[in-house]
Amino acid sequence: MNALRRLRIFWWLPVYLLVLYGLTVQLDSLSFAPDNRWQATFNVATPGATRTHGSIRIPDDIRQIPEPLLLIVNVNQNIVVRYPNGDIVGTGGSMATPIARNKHRPLLFRLHPQSLSPGDTLAFELATPRSAARLAHVYIGPAAVLDNAWQFNNLMRQGVVKTVAIVLLITALLIGSIWFFYPHRKEYLWYALGSALWAAHSTNHLVRDIPVSDRLWAALIPLTIGLSILSIITMIYYYTPLGAKGERQHTRPLLYLWASSLLLAIPLFFLPYASGAQAQYHIVWYGLLVCLFILVLAYVVQLYWEQQTTKRLLFVLCGFAMLVFGIHDIWVFDNQELTRPYLLHFAALFTLLSQYFLLVRRFVLSLRETQYYAHHLEELVVEREQQLEANYQKMRVLEQEKAVVDERERIMRDIHDGFGGHLVSTLVMLERPDVSLPVIKENIQDALNDLRLVIDSLDFDSQDVTTALGMFRSRNRRKIKQAGFELRWAVEDIATPPGFGAEKTLQLLRIVQEAITNSIKHSGGNTITVSTGTDSGSGNSFVQIADNGCGIAATYQPGKGLSSMRKRAEHIGAHLTIRPNLTTAGTAVRICLPTHAQQPK
Repeated sequence: MNALRRLRIFWWLPVYLLVLYGLTVQLDSLSFAPDNRWQATFNVATPGATRTHGSIRIPDDIRQIPEPLLLIVNVNQNIVVRYPNGDIVGTGGSMATPIARNKHRPLLFRLHPQSLSPGDTLAFELATPRSAARLAHVYIGPAAVLDNAWQFNNLMRQGVVKTVAIVLLITALLIGSIWFFYPHRKEYLWYALGSALWAAHSTNHLVRDIPVSDRLWAALIPLTIGLSILSIITMIYYYTPLGAKGERQHTRPLLYLWASSLLLAIPLFFLPYASGAQAQYHIVWYGLLVCLFILVLAYVVQLYWEQQTTKRLLFVLCGFAMLVFGIHDIWVFDNQELTRPYLLHFAALFTLLSQYFLLVRRFVLSLRETQYYAHHLEELVVEREQQLEANYQKMRVLEQEKAVVDERERIMRDIHDGFGGHLVSTLVMLERPDVSLPVIKENIQDALNDLRLVIDSLDFDSQDVTTALGMFRSRNRRKIKQAGFELRWAVEDIATPPGFGAEKTLQLLRIVQEAITNSIKHSGGNTITVSTGTDSGSGNSFVQIADNGCGIAATYQPGKGLSSMRKRAEHIGAHLTIRPNLTTAGTAVRICLPTHAQQPK
């Protein structure tokens, strides 16, 4: 029941077929022949021969005909006409192999009345390379009548075919250029090939002097139309949408179709030409093409059965037009009728122009879709850029807030570890009854010095190591002098490692302070030298604190001070070495700063 309902979509098909049949009949019977009164009588000496001769009778009223012309509408394949005295009236081209081809070309020759007498005959010679030489529809009449008839016949037999060939070549060039820029769209390539091959097949109606042998030409013409049909089928294959799994259906049958068609085309080139075996195989070849086309047409009808779209309906209409007109041309070829025209090129023009319209429409829609998505993508990119900018600003604010919080925590930690530790130690001392005032005073002074270090490290300029050391000198110069030591300052500008900020500067100053404190307490000397420079081997900047004391004893065990110095150096990525002073007796503490900024551990 469902199938019967779906059959309703083809209610128009019988009407369409009747229209095609009526159009075929009208085109088949269409004739632009002159009035029968100008028809000339002629006879052929040997009907059915490939080369023969005959005569055309001159009308009795030839003297009264103004500007007489000889019109030959149909000839197979070439003819040469002579006056009674042997002079040539006209010819359609070469009579030698390959013989000129005029089967689809009406011939018009001008007659000279002074060379003719009533009742005389014009001699002619017919030639064809293979089939029987025939002649039909010969007229002798005035130029005003026959010239118009010749123009109409030439338009139908030559002009229309030329127009079809030119249109097909132009469309092939346009669609082929689209494929050149979009090679993944293979349907454009196959359409261009199909159109070009059909245009090449149409040259059979246009070319008079063929550039190859008759045998090769007779093989190429059916081959081109076969390959053209195969190319159109392949175009439909690539034009139809992908399957449910994203794959193209019927790929293997298409390959088999191409392989079998090329295999069946081989006899076209090897069968004997003169005996007519090749011509007989033409019927087989065209019959196979018709069967193939019927199968493809059935597939197109199935597609339209599954989904009624305008594109698939157009394929169905073109398919039936090709089928009806193709059957007509095969029938004409089989009956060897000179008077009947070939009509398949009309259906081919309709089919290929329809496919051209569909392909161009698909390309334009794809281009519009691409432009839409490109414009939409631009808007989306602008929107995302604005969102990213807003998020970036938020992140900057958060990073700044985090930096403030981190700096606050660092300051609190530095104060707690340094200044706070000294105050706690002082409070503990005050609770002891035997503590002396100088010791308490010294402890408080150490707390103040540490607090000064923290404050100095907060100064922006302290991020420069040389400047930070200069501020350290101004803070601690008096303390060193009061301890009985002379401070020698040999500090020069050195390169500050990148990213050596306030925290690392503070750690460096604490190492310097601890080294000076150790020299005052343990060296036994009277001079402390603070110097800077650049290591000649590694190229790193260094800070050195040296004294002229007794040096480090071999039995000395490192205490908390040296351990603290090493941890601080490791924290800022510096390398700490403690060794004998090479200039004077004593100890030298060298802090080699890192070349590149490192993250604190």
